Amino acid sequence: MSDALDGARALGKENSRRRRQAAGASVAVSLALALSLGNTAAPANADAITDRYTVGQWPTAIAVNTVTDTAYVASYDGVHSVGAGGVKGLSRYGSPAEHVAVNSATNKIYVSMSSGHIAVLDGATLAATEVPVDSAPGVLAVNEKTNQVYVSTDSGLKILDGATNAIKPVLDSASAQDIVINSSTNRAYALSGGTIKVIDAGGKIISTVSIGADGFLAIAVNPTKNKIYVTSAPKYGSSVKVIDGASNAIKGSMASNAPLGDLAVNPVTDKIYVGSGTTANTSVKVMDGGTLTETATIPTASQVQSIVVNPSNNKIYATMLVRGVTIIEGANNRSSVAYTGWDPGQAAVNPNNNKVYVVNTASSGNQYKQYSVAVIDGDAARSVKNDFNGDRKTDILARDTAGLLWLYPGNGSGGWLSRVQVGQGWNVMTALVAPGDFDDDGHADVLARDAAGLLWFYPGNGAGGWRQRVQVGHGWEAMAAIEGVDFYGDGFIDLIASNRGGSLYQYIADGKARFLHPSWIGGNFTSSVGLSEITGTDDFNSDGLGDLIARDGAGALWLYPASGYGSWLPKQQIGQGWNSMNSLVGPGDFNGDGKADILARNAAGELWLYAGSGGAAWPTATKVGIGWNGMTAIL
Repeated sequence: MSDALDGARALGKENSRRRRQAAGASVAVSLALALSLGNTAAPANADAITDRYTVGQWPTAIAVNTVTDTAYVASYDGVHSVGAGGVKGLSRYGSPAEHVAVNSATNKIYVSMSSGHIAVLDGATLAATEVPVDSAPGVLAVNEKTNQVYVSTDSGLKILDGATNAIKPVLDSASAQDIVINSSTNRAYALSGGTIKVIDAGGKIISTVSIGADGFLAIAVNPTKNKIYVTSAPKYGSSVKVIDGASNAIKGSMASNAPLGDLAVNPVTDKIYVGSGTTANTSVKVMDGGTLTETATIPTASQVQSIVVNPSNNKIYATMLVRGVTIIEGANNRSSVAYTGWDPGQAAVNPNNNKVYVVNTASSGNQYKQYSVAVIDGDAARSVKNDFNGDRKTDILARDTAGLLWLYPGNGSGGWLSRVQVGQGWNVMTALVAPGDFDDDGHADVLARDAAGLLWFYPGNGAGGWRQRVQVGHGWEAMAAIEGVDFYGDGFIDLIASNRGGSLYQYIADGKARFLHPSWIGGNFTSSVGLSEITGTDDFNSDGLGDLIARDGAGALWLYPASGYGSWLPKQQIGQGWNSMNSLVGPGDFNGDGKADILARNAAGELWLYAGSGGAAWPTATKVGIGWNGMTAIL
């Protein structure tokens, strides 16, 4: 059916995935066939995944040297460094690594090893020194100002002198689940048994803050305000509490109607970001640290694992259980999702270059879900699915009865600019699909099937035109539907096709306009459930993966979310009454709110925008055009 692709996708480091932003002129005249919907500022379309590195098995922790821009990962196989030189496996030091911390000022890396010692690595020479501390050393924290390293062990807290590697105990302490440093006071705060132990610069416990046994769940510090924020366990009433750094007393509390988890604070804005909810209803709560009031709630696709803040660009990164990473813009609370790999855990931020390193803690056997570290570049633009003219706004292509192909440029807020003819003779094609950027050059492309069953690739030039077409398959006349979906979340657009018997196949793409032979992913997918149309969308449910929208014979609309490893999650109904529509399109984000949308045409030729909300909620309908019944294809 399709031409074979020799070999498979490369393992290990994925080649650079930086999305190039094409410069293109915008057209300024309104379209007669459409209705303008006003202006809405479009969200920044950045945070592209630029690299992905395979690391050791079961990675647990990560830290970054902000000076050298090198991340260090602790795993069962020891320590790996990730940076400009790629990924390097450092010595196992006789046992698995469990936690890691970095002193960027001295270029020293500290790793807690299950054998009962701290491995101290020189970042320049990679020479290592083993410092015995105790059985099962745990979490680590570095105070770069005092060059002290705080270590949790089974017998209590220890402080390692970064200059001499000498160890001294913190008297009357116990093991800790987390340790944070207040750089303004040089005090350390250890979350120990659900209480907060306050340790002064000399290594003495000067206070214990408690609301009861196992009362506190997570901790974060704002050194600029000298405040410490904690979340409390549900048995004491889920809440965020603030501890005054001067008096070590609880000075305020904000109750939550849902369980809370990890939290982080932006020291510049004093905004607190807290993971909240159960498996059925999850979110990141945004709170004002000054007033302890909730200012926003950002829904997430699954439970939040960890949260990190980049104060330099005011962005927040929340890793989600199994799914992707929710990225929040602190200025306006808009969110997007990047799929970094399977089950992202800890993340580390380098505010000097706005890069974020995310550990993917699980492996499903697929190379893009191996134990890995993904790099999110906060300054690298992600491609826009249907941006054909290079203005970073979602467009639509339509073919008329004469075979002319028209570009309808979107204005970025749910309306149109003046249409432009971009082709002729397209009536020889029996199927047209706009998959997105199929060859990974930063420009939106088109795939077309002719009457002989040949599949043609039309690479977009980023300025509303096409480069020379290339045949990429044959035998496609057996397919009733062809759709483009980022099925694995690796940034490469795969093809999903159903044959006339209803079986569904996936064609895994390599980002070079090539794909592997098909693999079956569903029998009687359309016939057994009476689906009359399927449409590939961008990330409709905010988990970082492309999804499939399908309409059944009764007119119900269903979301089939991709799982990220070659199958579907349980379907969810997102609409009804759609049998009045004769064309469905998943163009991406058409109205500029950062969420994937659907466009649909009815028998009267009206074009409707169904704005997605980033979840499984039913999209909201708005009419955006008339006179579209003269079009034989809309994509």
